[in-house]
Amino acid sequence: MRVLFVCMPHPTHWQPMVPLAWALRAAGHEVRVAGQPELAEAITGSGLTAVPIGTEHWYAADPHDPALLGELLAAGGSEHVQDFDWAGEDPAAWTHESLLGLEHVLVASLFAAIGSDSAVDDLVAFTRSWRPDLVIWEQFTLAGAVAAAATGVAHARFVYGPDITLRARRAFLELDAALAPEHREDPTADWLSAVLARYGREYDETVRTGHATIDVTPPSTRLDLDRPTLDLRYTPYNGPAVLPGWLAEPVARPRVCLTLGVSDQLDRSRAGLAEILGGLADLDVEVVATLRAEHREGLGPVPANARLVDFVPLHDLLPSCAAVVHHGGVGTRATAEAHGVPQLIIGYGWDTRTKAARTQELGAGLYLPDDRADVAAVRSAVLRLLEDPGIRERARALRAEAAELPAPAAVVPSLVGLAERHREVAA
Repeated sequence: MRVLFVCMPHPTHWQPMVPLAWALRAAGHEVRVAGQPELAEAITGSGLTAVPIGTEHWYAADPHDPALLGELLAAGGSEHVQDFDWAGEDPAAWTHESLLGLEHVLVASLFAAIGSDSAVDDLVAFTRSWRPDLVIWEQFTLAGAVAAAATGVAHARFVYGPDITLRARRAFLELDAALAPEHREDPTADWLSAVLARYGREYDETVRTGHATIDVTPPSTRLDLDRPTLDLRYTPYNGPAVLPGWLAEPVARPRVCLTLGVSDQLDRSRAGLAEILGGLADLDVEVVATLRAEHREGLGPVPANARLVDFVPLHDLLPSCAAVVHHGGVGTRATAEAHGVPQLIIGYGWDTRTKAARTQELGAGLYLPDDRADVAAVRSAVLRLLEDPGIRERARALRAEAAELPAPAAVVPSLVGLAERHREVAA
C-alpha cells in the first residue's frame, strides 16, 4: 500500500504523525510526506521522504521563526480566532453571525493559506502521478483532502487535540440550515468547491471531515462529535536530539519543567519569564526552563534553583519531572499526559483554553488564563501541583488511559481496511 501524509509547514504539527508513518513503513508500506519547502528538513530529519509542494514560503521567510502561526493569524484575523469562545461556555456567543465570521477567517487566514493554489496544484499532480491508496492529512491541511478527492482515494484527518474547528463548523451548519435558502452562506464549501472544480470534482462534507479521523488524544479529553474515529496512542517524538549528560544524573529534589514550546505564547501572560522564575526561586525545587538564546539574554540574574537549556527532548525530560508549566502546546500537553505529569497550562487562546479547562476538570492539572497568570497565581499553582496527591493520582490515571490506546503498529491493519473500503467506492 502507498500512503501519502500531508502536513502544514510547522514541525510540531508533523511530529505527532511521525510514529504512524514509521509504523506503516516498518510494515512494508510505501510512505511519502508532502508539505511546503519549510517542512522538508523536519520530514527528512525523521527519516522519511519529503515531497515539497508550493512555490511560496507560506507565511514566514525563516522556517524556524517562533512566531509562525501567530504571524499567519495576525494577517487574517488573529483576535477573532484566538479569542473566539471555542469552549462554548457562553451559548449566546455561538450565533450564526459569529460562526459565519469564524468560517470566513479560518478559510482566509488558515485553510487557504496552507492550501494555496500552487501547493494544491503540486500536491494533486504528485498524487495523480504516485497514486497513493490512502492520504492522511493534518487537520488544518485541507489540501490533502482535495488531492484525495481529486484522485478518488481514501483519506483521513489526523487530530492531536480537541477538535474545536469541526465542532464549530457543525454548529454553524446546523444554524445555517435553519435559514431560508437565499440567506445561507458557507465560506468553506464555497472555497473548496472552487478548488475541486479545477480538477473536475465536486465538494461534499467528507472533504472537510475525512472518511475517518485518526485521534491521538485520550478519549476523556476529546469533544463528543460522534465521528468515525481510529484511536491511536500518542508516541512522543521531538525530532533528532542528543541526551544531555545532566539528565542522566539522579534527581536530588522535585523537578519542574517550564517550557514555551516553539510558539513563545507564555510571553502573553501577565508575569514575564524572569518574574515566574523569581517567584519559584525560594522553593526547594529544580526548575528546568527551555529557552532559546534570545530569551535567556534578557532574563538578568538567574535563580540558583533554575537550569536554563536551549532544547531538551520532552519525552526524556518529563519522566523526571514532578510538574510542568506550559502554554498548552500540542506536544507538551500530550507528552505530559503520556508520562502522567501534573500540568499547569497557561491558556492564551485558540484551543489552549479548551485543553486547559478539560485537564483541570479531569483533575490532572490546573488552568490559568494568560490574563490571570501573575507571579502569585503561578507560584500557588505550582505548589499545589507538587503537594496535592489527588492531582498526581489523576495525572497517572490519564497516563493509563492514554496507554490503553492502540500503538501505531496495531492501527496499520485498520488503515489498510479504510483504504480498501473507499477504493471500492471510488471504483
